[in-house]
Amino acid sequence: MIPCVQINFFPYKQFNWLNGVILEAPTNQLNLYKMNEIQLIKPMYKCQDIPILVFGKRCPNPCLYCGFYGYQFPEDNVIASGLENVIKKVSEFKGIYISPVTDCFLPENSPMTHEILEEVWKLNRNWVPLVITKQIIPAKTIDLLVKNKDRLVLQVSIPTIDEEITQVLEPGSASICDRLEMISNLTSLGIKVICVVMPYFQFDDPNTFAQTLKNVGVERVITATGILIEVTKSKMSHSSNEDIKEMTKLFSSIRDKYILPKETRIEILSELFSSLKNYGIKCKICTCDNHDLEDTNLPLCHQFNHKNFK
Repeated sequence: MIPCVQINFFPYKQFNWLNGVILEAPTNQLNLYKMNEIQLIKPMYKCQDIPILVFGKRCPNPCLYCGFYGYQFPEDNVIASGLENVIKKVSEFKGIYISPVTDCFLPENSPMTHEILEEVWKLNRNWVPLVITKQIIPAKTIDLLVKNKDRLVLQVSIPTIDEEITQVLEPGSASICDRLEMISNLTSLGIKVICVVMPYFQFDDPNTFAQTLKNVGVERVITATGILIEVTKSKMSHSSNEDIKEMTKLFSSIRDKYILPKETRIEILSELFSSLKNYGIKCKICTCDNHDLEDTNLPLCHQFNHKNFK
């Protein structure tokens, strides 16, 4: 049996990064997944209150910090399985999170992502998907997003603008240059792109980073420093990049997880927030793994929202 992520599913409790059991699924067991399957899963996070989409095809070269690529969710958290059933069921919700465990625009997942977006928008005019990617969105899907830009939350991940670090940190993702070019294209077409700066390790000068995002039309950022589990910390500690190794040394152990010390998080997130503000970019910090920042003056994100949500 593949170890699974045990998170606070319904009924909701306050999500805390110290809760639950997060175990690594051995790579040689990944063939147990139904690789052509797609599933709709109960919400992972209270702040989102929307189900998540899980693809059978996971990232072949997962990011060093990713602890979700090998997880299988418990059967009692599955709402629907199979493309047809997922499309029908997800239209009953106000939105969906696509996807926390793999990239929805991997070549194998992209056609299903497009079909789900297209068909569910037809079924529910107020439906709002939260789409996040590190890949390049196909032109056909960009056309679809443009037509539905007022009922879409699109996030593109840019944890650093250093290409050398990105190649090591996110080996299966599009280059930063290509992602920035795509963001520029999307914003020029009227699509508001939220830049996901997660996990943020401050590999770049904050002002240069902020100016780069401003230049491609980014107006909003969501950020956090992230949490590592034993296997991801080990990967980063033994990576081929010295900057990644040095940053990983700063992480402190909290039970079976690792996080940057509170003072370090406050310092680097404050610098990022200040730089972004100077360029007119709004920024909030994800509280899923930063509950201890509630007593600071930093701008925290507590709820995923959209004007279509009643």
